[in-house]
Amino acid sequence: MEIIETNQDLKQIKMKKITLWIKIAIVLLFVISIILFITIFYLKQQLFKFYVNNEKIATVNDDLFLYEGDKVYVSIRDIAPLIDYKYFQGGYKEYTEDELKCYLQSNNEICTFEEGTNTIYKTPVNKIDYQYFTTDDEVKIVNEKLYINSKDLQLACNLTFQYNKEKNTIQIHTLPYYVDLYMKNNKYSAISTNFNNQKALMYGLLVTQNIDNTDKNYYGDRYYGFSTLDNKEIVGTKYTDIEFIESTQEFIVKTTENKVGIITSDGETKVSPQYDNLKQIDKDLNLYLATVNNKQGVLEKNGKILIYPEYDSIGIDANSFQGNNIKNSYLLFNNAIPVQQNGKWGLFDKKGNKILDLKYDGIGSSDNKNTTNNIIIIPAIKTIIVSKNYQRDNFGAKVTLYGFVNYLGKELVPAGLEKVYATVNDGRIEYSMEYKGQTYNIIEKIRDIVPNLDELNTEIKK
Repeated sequence: MEIIETNQDLKQIKMKKITLWIKIAIVLLFVISIILFITIFYLKQQLFKFYVNNEKIATVNDDLFLYEGDKVYVSIRDIAPLIDYKYFQGGYKEYTEDELKCYLQSNNEICTFEEGTNTIYKTPVNKIDYQYFTTDDEVKIVNEKLYINSKDLQLACNLTFQYNKEKNTIQIHTLPYYVDLYMKNNKYSAISTNFNNQKALMYGLLVTQNIDNTDKNYYGDRYYGFSTLDNKEIVGTKYTDIEFIESTQEFIVKTTENKVGIITSDGETKVSPQYDNLKQIDKDLNLYLATVNNKQGVLEKNGKILIYPEYDSIGIDANSFQGNNIKNSYLLFNNAIPVQQNGKWGLFDKKGNKILDLKYDGIGSSDNKNTTNNIIIIPAIKTIIVSKNYQRDNFGAKVTLYGFVNYLGKELVPAGLEKVYATVNDGRIEYSMEYKGQTYNIIEKIRDIVPNLDELNTEIKK
């Protein structure tokens, strides 16, 4: 009996040991599984993740993003299709394949880039009105691709760019994403169609209206104002129209009397509503084209009149001078403002001084049928083309002859040239003029005729 009992005790002890080891193994397996789970989670966290409008982008080029310290540079060519832009090599409306320039085009806007510069130009599609912006960093070229700082990409393409270095994650949210978000979350938003007002979202502002945006059957009067994105009202819905100006972050507003003025993003009246129309013509100088009673003038900041509204037109039609690719049709060489009255043209400077009397019949060469050859300026020598009409015979036939003045209003060559035009040879723009049947290079000839040209082109600082 004792032997049997001893064997049973040994078996029990053995079973207890086996059970203990099983428990230990289970605990170890559990601990190992937790360690593996944490390790896998950590490794997954370290893998690069890229989202556009909360959708994960599975495949991206290895050189889409370049990292320099805390800065992220983005390949303009490669990011374009991911944010619904089309990429084009070369300058906008320059029709060249310049590898140092490119532009992006969305449904609403075109933005241009150039290597080594920190200025970008934005213009609405099918229009010529540029707005220009100064970026933090220059566009640079790496491995034959143009790159832009992610912070500057936000400005250029109306989006937000967030980089989380710890989680190795980049998230981009585009303007259409925010439009949809705020249309859903604020029933009084008024951003469904006006692209400029949509861009106000990128600056923390929301254009609002007095009517619920879900009421599609309302045919009464709509009034507009704006608020912060968290619905703090800045300007009440009391204007019949409103439009955001991105370059100055201000609003042009229209009253029930059909008069327009300017309000700052803080809600302060910058220009009281007393004009029929206002249009920004220069961001840095903060100049506005003002129209009242079908006459035009120019206002500077805070509404002060720079040029009295007594002219039939101000500025030129840049579409008529495609040979120049004019960036600003109201301010030539950042100084000369063309004005026209009773069929005669002259110039004011950016300070409001008349620098060229109204004695010319036109500005620019526009007698050529091919508008790509028509020009109004010679950039290299800061020269503006002017014209006069002369009666050729007793039957009333007239001929237009051309001359040159510089950007400060000094006459360089009297209006006596038969033709002035531009041509493109081997990708270079050449400027030519014809006089008595002979063709001359404009730049060379003017420097020969006016030996002190550089001196005349030196602006006197006051």
